[in-house]
Order: sequence, then C-alpha cells, then structure tokens
Amino acid sequence: MRPRLLSWGIVIGSALSLWTGPVSAQLPAALQAAQERLTLQPQAVELVWNELNQRPFPIIEPHASDDGLSRVTFIYRSAPDAQAVRLDSVIAAPLARQPVLDYERDFTLPLQRLPGTPIWWIQLDVPRDVEAVYSFLEARDADWVRQPDPQNPRRLQGRAAESVLRLDRAPDRSPVRPVLTWPGPPDTHDLVSTALGREVRLRVQRAASAAPCAPVLVLYDAFLWGERAPARDILHNLASAGHIPPTYLVLVDQLDPASAGRAYRDQVDFLANELQPWLVREGLAGPHCPVILAGASRRGLVASLAVLERPDLFAGAISLSGSYYWSPTGEAPEWLARHVPQAGTSPSRFFLAAGRLEYVETGTNAGHVMLETNRRFADVLEAQGHAVTRHEFAGGHDVAGWRHALADGLVDLLGPE
Repeated sequence: MRPRLLSWGIVIGSALSLWTGPVSAQLPAALQAAQERLTLQPQAVELVWNELNQRPFPIIEPHASDDGLSRVTFIYRSAPDAQAVRLDSVIAAPLARQPVLDYERDFTLPLQRLPGTPIWWIQLDVPRDVEAVYSFLEARDADWVRQPDPQNPRRLQGRAAESVLRLDRAPDRSPVRPVLTWPGPPDTHDLVSTALGREVRLRVQRAASAAPCAPVLVLYDAFLWGERAPARDILHNLASAGHIPPTYLVLVDQLDPASAGRAYRDQVDFLANELQPWLVREGLAGPHCPVILAGASRRGLVASLAVLERPDLFAGAISLSGSYYWSPTGEAPEWLARHVPQAGTSPSRFFLAAGRLEYVETGTNAGHVMLETNRRFADVLEAQGHAVTRHEFAGGHDVAGWRHALADGLVDLLGPE
C-alpha cells in the first residue's frame, strides 16, 4: 500500500502523481524584478545576476498561510550550453512520479529558465524542520552534470560535496559540527578477510581519555562517514558534551555488492569471526565491552542481521534507513523480518531511524517503502522481546538526516540513561 503523499512534507496543491512542473508558476518577487529589468536591458544579465546573489541562496521566506512551512526558492546559473537543469534532493519525494523507474525523469525536479538567460529557478514549500542535501543536474548534450550550489556556503565535507538546505527548525547542529583541529588522521589498517575474500581497509579513531572497556562504534562506509559527514566529529562532540562516554570508531571501507547473493552471511562472518577478534587484539574491545554496529540503507540491514545472529558479541545496532524491504533472490520481500529470533535474557538494543519522506515506491523496493518496512521491522523486533527505539526524522534517504539520526542513536544506546 502506498502512503498518501500529503502525510508528510511538501505542500504542493493537486495532481501530485502527474506533477510535471514547479510548485509555483508565478515568478518569485526576487526574479520578477530581474525579469522586468532584462525586458528593458536584455544585455544586463551579468548585472542582474550580481544583484540577485547579493543574498544567500536558496532564498528562504516565511510561508503566507502555514507556520510549519518555509517557501524556498532555488536559483542557479548554468553553463551557457545547458539545455535543462533539475533539482536533485529528497525534498522532491512528494512530487515523485511513482513508481520511480527512471531517477532523473521520475524523481528530480525541473527548474524554469528566466527567458534569455542562463538563470534557472524553482520554488517549493518545505517543512521548517528539514535538513537535506541537494545538487543541480545540468543537461549538456547527452549527459547530466552534477553541480553543488555555488552560492550556498553550507555543504557536506570533501571534494564536490553536495549543498545542504537547512531550515530554522532543523535539529540542533552541535553534535555534527566539524571539529577543526585533530592531532592527526585516523589510523588505517588492512585486515585480510577470508569471509569476504579480500583485504578490508579499516579506519580507526581512538578516543582520547577513553576508559577501560570503552564502547566501540563499527560503521560501514568509510567514504560517507570518513569524508562527507565525518563520524569522528559526531563522537567527539557528543563525548565533549557529556552525552556519551569517549567511544572508539572503526570505519569499514564498504559493503561488498556480491554479499547480497550470499544473503549477507559473509558480512556476519567477517564482523563476528574476523573483525571482533581483531578489535580484541588491538586493545579496542574486550569480552564484555560494548560494540555497536551501524550503517545506512543496506548497511543498516547488515548491522541488524549481525546483531540478531551474534548478540553475544554485539550490544546493539544503529540502522539508518535500513533496507528491510530486501530479500534474497526468490524470496518474498522483507525477508529479515521473518527471521527474527526470540530475544535472550540480555537482549541487544536496536535504534531504527527512517525519514518521513521515505515513502517513494521504486523498481527496487517494489512498493515496500522504507518508512513502512522500518515500522514493520520494529514491530517484529518488539514482538520477539528485543529493545527497540523508533526514530523518524524530517528528511529522506540522505546523509544530512542520517548524521543527526546517528547522533541520536549513539545517545540512545550509549548515553548515561
């Protein structure tokens, strides 16, 4: 069953599933003046652009009739040869043409061009508690070229990082603020894995002032959590504020695509039989020291699977938009929910986070959308006696929401209470 598109998020009027243009066909005030000037002075594009970008982009204004929304105008100057420009962001979810079979066509949103210029725009009404990444896609010949918003100083970290839309009721930024000075880079280690048939690159951040048997966070995807949204900053900020104890961080390089064909059993073998003994040898963990597994999307699924199978080794899982719709080939959807064992006397803990905009049907999930499958998986865990925290954040399937959810999950699993 597909959730109603107006349950959460952007308010856009009517005919949502057939929507083919911007929310507002009326030119925003900032661009109205620009167009009037260009009508009189067609060669004044440079001057008009310089006047427009005197204010930060995107332009965020109060909504005329709904205190829960902001009116957001995205403005972008393209390359001269761009034939079209589209907005790529999870805030497009309420406008998606479902099921999404062609991502650019069905999910991203077309901008309108200011006639006779390389200036493009789109205006959306967005909930004020949203933080989401976005970028622009320029159509050049047969290719889409991805670009961040050069007029927006808010970005993820790393080269070519996406821009960030942050509205005034978004979560507190203090847990995710960049730490400007570190004594050195994380340690890197190569662990030869028989289970995965390859050498696994690990990044390890040892926690300053860590107590004996300090917690360990094992997190999949070293690029996402090492470069774009550094998890070590989150751990440092939370520990400095007293929300969690100093915690070691171990980043696993990637989730092997071929593992899906083995129902991710090889990942569980790697985590339990190779990584856990390595943590002990390195002095990062002991027999009764808490090890938390975490990851986003398929990686959240794997973290949950490993904790269910080896509660003797892993104290809990933080799953960020876990792909609980997934099943091995030939199996019905939501396979893991049908294989949840009864909790033991000391059950592991689960923090399941999903975005309120994760209700889009795709060819991959076949209608078993993220938000609903996360809710159903939580129901099954609770029915089997496991300890579960449900967390639904104002966003979608992107790291802007995930990094806040990761911080919340760490406080939930490791905090003083």
